[in-house]
Amino acid sequence: MSRTAILPLAALAAVLALAPACKGDDAKEQVVKITVTKNGYEPWRIEAKAGRPLTLVMTRVTDQTCATEIVIPDLGMNVPLPLNETVMVRVVPQKTGELRFSCGMKMFQGVIDVR
Repeated sequence: MSRTAILPLAALAAVLALAPACKGDDAKEQVVKITVTKNGYEPWRIEAKAGRPLTLVMTRVTDQTCATEIVIPDLGMNVPLPLNETVMVRVVPQKTGELRFSCGMKMFQGVIDVR
């Protein structure tokens, strides 16, 4: 076999080897920044894909709120949100539908719309 025939085959083999790792946007982790203000969670509505990792990057920037934590009852999560500190909340929603979250008093609420 000539050398020119081997190079294209090697390139094709390399592309095929990488194909499983390159599944497109569905394989990537979704990251959403949420700021907790005196008005609550901003944004309060998030879209996500079922089975796809989702990281909520949360920062509470005020003491003028009772939203000092995020509670996700369906996942059994209750994560404190210290003032002016970034907290990463990682979830992998499995079912489609609405996954609700709130503060501990349920005065401020939000939803993850899982599709």
